[in-house]
Amino acid sequence: MTVLPAFAVAVMAWRHRALTDDGTIFLRTVRQILAGNGPVLNIDERVEANTSTLWQWLLVLLGGVFPGDLGYIAVVTGVLLTAVGVFIACDATRRLYTSRRTGRWTAPAGMLVLCAVPPFWDFASGGLDSGLGTFWLSVCWWLLVRSQGALRQHERTAHAFVYGLGVLVRPDLFIVTAVFFCATVILHRPTWRQTAAQLTALAALPLAYEVFRAGYYGLLTPMPALTKEAGQTELGPGLRYLRDFGVPYALYVPAAFLVLAAVALARRRPIGRLLILPATPVIAATAMTIYVVKVGGDYMHARMLLPAMYLALLPVLLLPATRLLIPVAATIGIWTVAVIGPWNPAAYHSTSSSTTRVRDDDIGLTGAHNPDDTRDWTSAFPGLEDSLSAADAAGAPVLLRLRPSDFGPDLLMPLNPAYQDTRVSVPGWYLGVTGEIVPLDQRIVEMWGLANTLGAHLEYTPGWEAKLPGHRKLIDDVWLLALDLDPRIVDPPPGAIAVTRENLAAARHALSCGDLKGLMDSTRAPLTAGRFLDNLTGAWKRTKLRIPRDPFTAERRFCDR
Repeated sequence: MTVLPAFAVAVMAWRHRALTDDGTIFLRTVRQILAGNGPVLNIDERVEANTSTLWQWLLVLLGGVFPGDLGYIAVVTGVLLTAVGVFIACDATRRLYTSRRTGRWTAPAGMLVLCAVPPFWDFASGGLDSGLGTFWLSVCWWLLVRSQGALRQHERTAHAFVYGLGVLVRPDLFIVTAVFFCATVILHRPTWRQTAAQLTALAALPLAYEVFRAGYYGLLTPMPALTKEAGQTELGPGLRYLRDFGVPYALYVPAAFLVLAAVALARRRPIGRLLILPATPVIAATAMTIYVVKVGGDYMHARMLLPAMYLALLPVLLLPATRLLIPVAATIGIWTVAVIGPWNPAAYHSTSSSTTRVRDDDIGLTGAHNPDDTRDWTSAFPGLEDSLSAADAAGAPVLLRLRPSDFGPDLLMPLNPAYQDTRVSVPGWYLGVTGEIVPLDQRIVEMWGLANTLGAHLEYTPGWEAKLPGHRKLIDDVWLLALDLDPRIVDPPPGAIAVTRENLAAARHALSCGDLKGLMDSTRAPLTAGRFLDNLTGAWKRTKLRIPRDPFTAERRFCDR
């Protein structure tokens, strides 16, 4: 019963395989690393554009070993990690029950829920870290179940090391790390010396990378986390995001039956430490759900809540085949058919204007049912390559202004000569596909602040409530021109929005002053030992730094005027 669910998930994930634009953002950084330029988006600016450190470096390893399209490698790897992860998780759940003499046969109750939620299939690939996240959560669950037996000290230390990888899979998974580690401490009650050894193993790699991140990038978090203001509280959008996930699939139906099944199973166990095992992933799922709701959710339909759903289902992926629990599994099977059939189109679309089903958008943009490699994306935007050709024909370094609707060129403007050996600077409305088309030695201006030092530190756009979560720091034209336009040009070019000679001059002056200049230097100055140390010691202050959108206000703040 462990192989069949994994096979079913693999089939559905493969049928829905796709490379998202967000997934291709990883690929540019991976190609920069393989080219010897370091983990950057542009060679002249140290920016951590991706939130999953382990996924990035796993793609570096795979890209260095296997030939072929990096996008396709990412898609296949995501599907494989998801399928293997589901197999491992099912095996752990089987061991949880069969080891307690509840019978050899099991029914795939929780697995039916996974099979009924299309976003779980969609994000198994995508080029994103979701498959790796599923795999890591499954391994943690397997280790936790295994820990109910007798373990040597070095085995428990190894378990702690694996738990500690969560923050490198995705920063928000530190919640799972904390819950699982606390559960093992309660289960085994190690001595202070043993606890210290396990904590050291848990924190060693994340702390080592945090030192590198602070010294190399000058920040304590990946830049997308800074842009999305991961510490904020936005309960209204968060609750809408939760409803947008639960309502189309009527998830309250299987949740109610699985809770009944969990209560029935708990009554068979003595109250005490044994209940910690199934309770641990449920507690972690609850904490992750609260966190996602608190920060306002995401613009991608269901994505941020999938790990919480998976965690909550781990103890009930398989249920012992008893007289009481077989009807529960059968009822969930009926719900599954009702949800995923063509008679329920709501299951395949977002129900809120604040989120989007990424797979639908990908098909619409690329015209391919399974856009599973980078060629599907680059061939869908021929206008961008035409614009680069026009820039080359200009004969001088240019800042290329593009209309995001069709990528036709608006303006070719002289580029700031501070960007040495750069002939073109291209605004990346679709950052992933832009990164695939623009050569590695040329600049991409990330417009949404997700990989833009200045943009990530800007205050929210006025009227941000109406914008998609994670896309509320669109960089203003005045700041874009202050950074990339030749400083000898003092009048704003035609078509620039809300830019005057005066506020352009104020923005340029602000960029040359105080903490704002220090911020830009932390990513653009040559990486010497002194620069690394300065970045490391100033990372906390820079992470908290916010820039007023109004250039005159920024000038007064940073230039003491």
